Amino acid sequence: MTIAGATNSKIDYSAFEKGDGRMCTLFEEIALENEKKGKAEGKAEGIIETGLDVGLSEQDILERLQKKLDISLQKAQEYVSRFGKRTV
Repeated sequence: MTIAGATNSKIDYSAFEKGDGRMCTLFEEIALENEKKGKAEGKAEGIIETGLDVGLSEQDILERLQKKLDISLQKAQEYVSRFGKRTV
């Protein structure tokens, strides 16, 4: 639990009983979650960059992020805040 908490992972702790020898499974779950998170962030960055390049409004970009990545408005806003201000 400590490791998953420290890595901000959303893991079902009940699946890992104390002393059952499945610590490697926990590490694998954390790695998979982080990999998915990285892919989603990469996709979000691409959507935002493309949207800005073609002149879409922030609202249109937020809608595309929500639809394409199946995320909440709040998460889409976090991505726009994070990736939308970059200049190349």
